Parts: sequence; C-alpha cells; structure tokens
Amino acid sequence: MTKNNEQFREFLRDEVNLNQSRLDRLETSVAAVNGYLKDHLTGYQKTERHGSHALGTLIKPVDDNDEYDADNQIVMNPNPKWGARDYINEVEKTLKQNKNYADKLRGKTRCVTVDYAGDFHLDLVPRVTINGKHYICNHRDNKFEETDGTGYREWFNERNRITGGNLKRVVRLLKFLRDHKNNYTAKSILLTTLVGNTIKDSDEGTEAVSTVADTLVTVLTRMDDYLQKHPTMPSIRNPVLPTETFNRHWDQTKYANFRNRVHSHAATAKKAKAEQSSEKAIEIWQGLFGKEFGKSSTGGGGGTRGGGGGSTPPKRPSNSPGGTAAAAGSVPLAPRPREAHRFG
Repeated sequence: MTKNNEQFREFLRDEVNLNQSRLDRLETSVAAVNGYLKDHLTGYQKTERHGSHALGTLIKPVDDNDEYDADNQIVMNPNPKWGARDYINEVEKTLKQNKNYADKLRGKTRCVTVDYAGDFHLDLVPRVTINGKHYICNHRDNKFEETDGTGYREWFNERNRITGGNLKRVVRLLKFLRDHKNNYTAKSILLTTLVGNTIKDSDEGTEAVSTVADTLVTVLTRMDDYLQKHPTMPSIRNPVLPTETFNRHWDQTKYANFRNRVHSHAATAKKAKAEQSSEKAIEIWQGLFGKEFGKSSTGGGGGTRGGGGGSTPPKRPSNSPGGTAAAAGSVPLAPRPREAHRFG
C-alpha cells in the first residue's frame, strides 16, 4: 500500500495551490476596497471572507492570466426603508464615487464585482441581519435570502480539523480535476459540501484520513456510495441551514456526468493506493491528475501543467487584455476597465 505523500505535497504546491504572490495581491487589494467601504458606505459594519476565500480552498486558474473568484460579505446595518436590491445598489453607488473603481464594476444578482486585470475578481456580497437571521440580497427579485456563511465555515473547518487539514487539500484536488481536466461541472460550494459530508466524527485519528491519499480515497469512495444510491439528482442542502440548497446551477445531465466521473475516480484512487510499488502508483495517479504528478520521482513530467491522463483540453482564452499582473507588494492592483452593465 503506497501513500505517495511527497508526490502529493509537491503536486499541491507546484500545480494546484494558489501561489503566495497572488494571495498577497488579493489580500492587499481586498484591504484597499474594504478600507474605502468602511469610510464611505452607509450602514457599513464589517467585512467577512466568504466561500473558497474563507475556507482556504482557492486554486490556481487554468491559465496564468485567467481570473479566479474571491468572495467577501459586506455586513450592513438593516435599513427599514430599503428593499433587498437597495443594499447592492448602495455598494455599487459608493464604489462608483471612487475613481479607482468607477465604471470598472459588474452588477450581479447577489453581489457587486470588482474585476482585477488578469488575476481575480472580487465579489462583494451585502448581508444584513433581521430578527436574528442573516440574509444576502437578491437584486433581480428584490428579495432577501437567508444564509449562514459563518456556520458553514465552522462546519467545514471542523470537518477539516478531523482530517488534520487533509480535507482542504482534497477539495483543491477535486477542483483541479474540475477546472484543469474539464472532468465535470459543479459549483465550488456544492462540491465542497459533498466532500465535507463524507467525513465522520469517528474518522479522527484513523487511517481513513491520515494522509492526503487516504483522505482522497475515503472521500471519493463514500461520495461514490452516496451518488450510486441516487441515480436521480438529489437536493444537496446546506448542512447548517437545511432550507438552503446548492443545486441552483446543476441539472440531471450535469449530475449524471458528475456521478459517473466520481465512480471512475474512486476506482482509480483505490487502485493507486493499493499498489505496493510507488512508481506504479505514480503512473496510476498520473492517469487521473496528469504527468505533472510525481514528475520529480519519474525523471520529468512532460507536457504542460495539468497535461496527461488523456487528451489535454484546449486552453480557455484569457480574459486578460494582455500584459502581466501588477507586481506583488503593498500597491493594490488596478481594477480592469469594463463597459458598465448590470445583471446581464
């Protein structure tokens, strides 16, 4: 039985994890936006990280100049005279008053987005607390939608703690397969929930979650067991807010493909882990993740990042207008100029 600990460590570091310079640029730019909103936004309380940004599961985009998402919730005081869309409008109006952001924003259904050239886009999601419940705002329908991002983050962090931090790494690996290998379609919150649901309290301190390989096999095997029991797409609910489901962008066709892929990946992962030879195990893992996996152990990887393991998907065209991202450091990135449009 082979765990390939070093190969997983190197693969995550070199091919999967968002590199530190991009994380530094994100934090610098987020701080600049949040500082401005704190000083100028009516009803501003605080800013909280949200989504993959909060959970520590961001990964590299497919191409160097592709953008990734980072989410922040903007906690605001409730205004009894406002409807849901007024909170989003107020955030957008406030940012437009700053020349660094004016005409460089995108309005979406639940957020205002600031787009940073060739690096990331920052989704700013207004949130209010009414009668003890937390709500985000739907601009299109002008309604409040109950949420519990803090509770979800605590739930996921506890699942991650049980695995000694391996659950975050597994989420990143599965997102790598989704984005770099075009294996399936699943929103990050949906995928993360399915992954987290596989971990039990009794797993703590057991071999099932002792290494990245162990945790990956455990997650894929249990997820496969669950999906095989449900040929028809089930409702994937928020574990801390059961009234909220995450199927919004899924349909039966996408679900069936995801189900088939997980079934295949589970078999591959179990086969690789069962190998006695590290070299043979690496070859099997390369069939899943590409030739870059374990390349230092096999005398070179061949191909491009994420290549191998079948035909290499064509690169998506970069959204960048060209040129490199701003250098890391204390200077925030300049947001990308965009034609103004709302909720298109």
